[in-house]
Amino acid sequence: MRKARHIDISTRLEATKRLGLLENYQIDWPERSLCAPRVTVQARPSYPTQVTKGYIASLLDQLVPARDIVVIREPRTF
Repeated sequence: MRKARHIDISTRLEATKRLGLLENYQIDWPERSLCAPRVTVQARPSYPTQVTKGYIASLLDQLVPARDIVVIREPRTF
């Protein structure tokens, strides 16, 4: 189930990346836990952080709680 959820999340984020709303993303799963993953996305400078967070939260609504989605601005190696 974890692998299927990971594929579903990454497929949705890849489509969003191709559309140009975000630069990059990272999905971190907690060790030995059934908890939801933490998703970190790097927003494009042309979009406000709240817009990006709201869109990603609605996109991943059934898969990741909004509290586990982090939006960053600065470039970071994922």
